[in-house]
Amino acid sequence: MYFGMNEETEKFYKEFCKKTQSKNGMWEQRFYTDGRLAPCWGYQIDETASVIFGVYDHFRKVKDKNFLKDTLRMCENATTFLEKYIEDILENKNKFQKSYDLWEEYEGVSLYSISAVFGAFTSMLKIYEEVKDSFENNRLKIEAINKNVKKIEKLLIDIKEYCLKTFYDDNKKAYIRNVDDRKIDISLIGTVTPFNMFTPKEKNIQNTIERINMTLRTYTGGYIRYEQDNYMGGYNPWPIATLWMACYYLETGEYKKAIENFNFVTNSSADTGLLGEQVNNEAMKPAWVVGLTWSHAMYIIVLERLIKKKLI
Repeated sequence: MYFGMNEETEKFYKEFCKKTQSKNGMWEQRFYTDGRLAPCWGYQIDETASVIFGVYDHFRKVKDKNFLKDTLRMCENATTFLEKYIEDILENKNKFQKSYDLWEEYEGVSLYSISAVFGAFTSMLKIYEEVKDSFENNRLKIEAINKNVKKIEKLLIDIKEYCLKTFYDDNKKAYIRNVDDRKIDISLIGTVTPFNMFTPKEKNIQNTIERINMTLRTYTGGYIRYEQDNYMGGYNPWPIATLWMACYYLETGEYKKAIENFNFVTNSSADTGLLGEQVNNEAMKPAWVVGLTWSHAMYIIVLERLIKKKLI
């Protein structure tokens, strides 16, 4: 959508996501591009949440309410699943399969994953707000929407209270990614951007950013994913982590820092212009997988924001 590929984006949600959604409303971890289930090694709750979040994000750009109406049932089914999943966590029932974190390494309850659900619920409220008028002659649907809205609003309050109680470490003076290893992780920024569970200048968030800079920033200026990240030798910065910091600094108006992070990734690209999974601190060139989609996607997101703010 950042390239103006609105038709392709709409097709993804209206066709691919509908085709691959499970009967219980969730999406499995991995699929082939033709919609067949690909090999999976677990489940990631943030992936189901991100579909709802993405549907509303696409609407914000195209302003097509017919798109929202077409994908409404899909989003409602996903929301129903997420409601049951998050209630299971809040009530400590442990009936559902544990979710992997976004790095696909830790299986349990992660702050990033919970914040993704928060973002999905917030998006669902906005979707209802946009489509509600089109059901003005359908009393039963309006009643169902109002009931769902009240439930989601309560869950949003409960989620924030749970996260503050569970994931804020008073000793570190920062949020932690989970209660098992209690590590600082770049994905903690997800609570601010994109999922807006917390605001960027909250004291707890500022403390967390300070801790991130103390523990995850390398001597070359890039950022690793999390404390003691030893993947493929470890301690190499990751473009996605460094660009995530740029996103945070754009939220706070610290534009010089945002540009520094963006330039770090730009200057450490391959001669072909491709970005890698990591950056070799010695050579300042891509390391491991080169041409990583995730890195390029985040680069485009940051680039668009910099252009909109006329910073480059």
